[in-house]
Amino acid sequence: MSVTFSSPAYTISHASPGRLRVRVAGLKHSKEQAGLLRDWLSGQLRVEKAEARPTTGSVILLYKPGETTPQAMLELLQQGLLLHPPPPKAQEQTLRQRAPKESGSQVRLLEGSWLGRIAWFVALSLVGLYALGRKILSRSPLSQGPLSLLGITVLLGSLPLLHRSKVALQKKKPGMSLFPFLAGTCLLAVFMGQALTALEVLLVTALSLLLEDSVAEKSRREIREVLQVTAKDALILVEGKEVRTPAERVHSGDTVVIYPGEKIPVDGTVIQGGGLVDESHITGRSEPEFRTADHWVYAGTRLQQGRLYLRAEQVGEHTYLRRILRMVDDSLANRAPAEQRADLLARRLVRLGFWATALTYVLTGQAFRAFAVLLVVACPCATALAASTAVAAALANAARHRCLIKGGLYLERIGEADCFCFDKTGTLTSDIPRVVEVVPRVSKMAPEKVLFLAAAAENQNPHPLARAIVEEAAARGLFPAPPSSSEFVLGKGVRAALEKDMVLVGNEGYMEKEGVDVRYFRERARQLMESGHTAIYVAKNGKAQGLIGVANPLRPGSAEVMDWLRRDGVRELCLVSGDTEPVARRISLQLGLGGCRALLRPEEKSGYVEELQRRGHRVVMVGDGVNDALALARADIGVAMGAGGSEVAVEAADIALADNDLNRLIRLRQLSRQTLRVIEQNHWLAVSTNGLGIFLAAAGRLSPLTAGLFHVIHTLGIMLNSRRLLGWVPAEGRKT
Repeated sequence: MSVTFSSPAYTISHASPGRLRVRVAGLKHSKEQAGLLRDWLSGQLRVEKAEARPTTGSVILLYKPGETTPQAMLELLQQGLLLHPPPPKAQEQTLRQRAPKESGSQVRLLEGSWLGRIAWFVALSLVGLYALGRKILSRSPLSQGPLSLLGITVLLGSLPLLHRSKVALQKKKPGMSLFPFLAGTCLLAVFMGQALTALEVLLVTALSLLLEDSVAEKSRREIREVLQVTAKDALILVEGKEVRTPAERVHSGDTVVIYPGEKIPVDGTVIQGGGLVDESHITGRSEPEFRTADHWVYAGTRLQQGRLYLRAEQVGEHTYLRRILRMVDDSLANRAPAEQRADLLARRLVRLGFWATALTYVLTGQAFRAFAVLLVVACPCATALAASTAVAAALANAARHRCLIKGGLYLERIGEADCFCFDKTGTLTSDIPRVVEVVPRVSKMAPEKVLFLAAAAENQNPHPLARAIVEEAAARGLFPAPPSSSEFVLGKGVRAALEKDMVLVGNEGYMEKEGVDVRYFRERARQLMESGHTAIYVAKNGKAQGLIGVANPLRPGSAEVMDWLRRDGVRELCLVSGDTEPVARRISLQLGLGGCRALLRPEEKSGYVEELQRRGHRVVMVGDGVNDALALARADIGVAMGAGGSEVAVEAADIALADNDLNRLIRLRQLSRQTLRVIEQNHWLAVSTNGLGIFLAAAGRLSPLTAGLFHVIHTLGIMLNSRRLLGWVPAEGRKT
């Protein structure tokens, strides 16, 4: 759906009760307009929460379904776009194309990329080695004034720092407030004839940024290794012929052919063929999944056996894995409160340094002593990086263990949450059904006989309930031959011919339609259904033979996870489900959950989360389906179970688990606490070494040159301490 006004066009990407996601033309990469639009929408009475994301060009609106409508939200968005329109798309593209040619583009090239920062650091290091060689080895005079060769070189090397200072002053970006002070100190040092000292400040700053980038790049690399990489080429059908083409040139609707051993290059639907697909890095299941007509497959997965013909649905940057990679890249810019506190601490240290510098000069009357004190606090890089590097390392650690966190904010919050809400189906219970009971017609009949008949009839049926029956038969050593003929009735059951016998397997309605009397099993079937199980009848030649109960059992270890959360200080554990009251109550009692709400619609789940928040709880919502998306968005932390599941849930959540292992919630809380401990250690190291440096400089024990070297040591110490989080494992993991 696309509607165009005098303001930019927009497209509704997704709509659910209480939540609207709209993609706005021209908003992408326009941070200033996105901020203005978000602030304006957030101030409207009918809007509960508004987000404008320049990374994706999307606007997300949350509202109460009973009080307003999606159309009213669209009208508000239209007003907001008229008041705060993003730049036209053509103009935006032109600006981006022209950017490398504009004045200062070389500076951006140097400071804006990983390779650029390496080049900056290497160039400064070479100049430093030359200067030290002249001063120490050859003991020849070294001019350090602003017009000397060293001074001019240092001034040129300061250009990336000056550019960052300009950005910091213009946009007041968090974490960049220190750069104007650093740039000013370098310029002051050069004009005081201390170009070598200014070079040290530049080297320390470049090294700090390089180490920070190293941790962030390590995070991205870990994440890409977890998610793997999609195929580079694809075979598509063009007029009946297979043509190999780059994957980025595949279009939605193309027919893609996959052979054994090849990676699937697109997200799409199987239209012909069948085969075993390894989806372990998306779903977490170790066994390959059989995929045939109408099944969905993901880019980046690998076909092990068979041949598939796919209709491409999502291609290029729109595939599931690409969207997850973008989500994680964005997460490195989503700052945690601990990072913001680190920025505040660094700014306070700078102010303290000014006072210490002035006091040193007043008491000693020596400008060089005062300048040495200034240099100690002029490089609070270690303080500013104390939190950001630890958070980046923790995000990489989480990704390596199949937990994708959208930012340090959510990593910190999950360790502080005191209330967990769980969806039932697919979250607390397995999404793979299992046979839980087999009831024969008479006690003399072996249950295996009933199971044998059902497995034979269902042998070729791909339905999950049918596969559960076949797998249970195989587990008991029963391997019946396929039926000579079979007929599947959608939503009812199956009729199969086994030699001279006609076997029916299905629900009560199907049996009644076929004239099979199942009154003998009715009471037991009612008990099974009240317990949340599915009752399946088996008949042979028109006579009922038995009843099979199939259920989605609790996930292994779920009770232990609930016990651990209670011991960890979680005050409220709740079940929120759309299932019936008896089923939800049974699960709640099994797990010892304090709260239980059943028969909830999506907006009612969200309302219950809000109710808990009004009571003062910090709520984590754990779910996996479309019906959980609104509650995931409303909660303080939304956790999507099984990143290969509902894409809407993954988008709405703050944390996505790549599989359905509830134990990852325990690991996340432990990682959150460990990250905060490392940040605290970094802060103490930064503050104590800064204080020691100020004292030594004021006492005349540090020259301007050694003050710079002092910073290299404690910056490296903090970075190495943060990097420990990359390989951190909980105490239980180390014992194992």
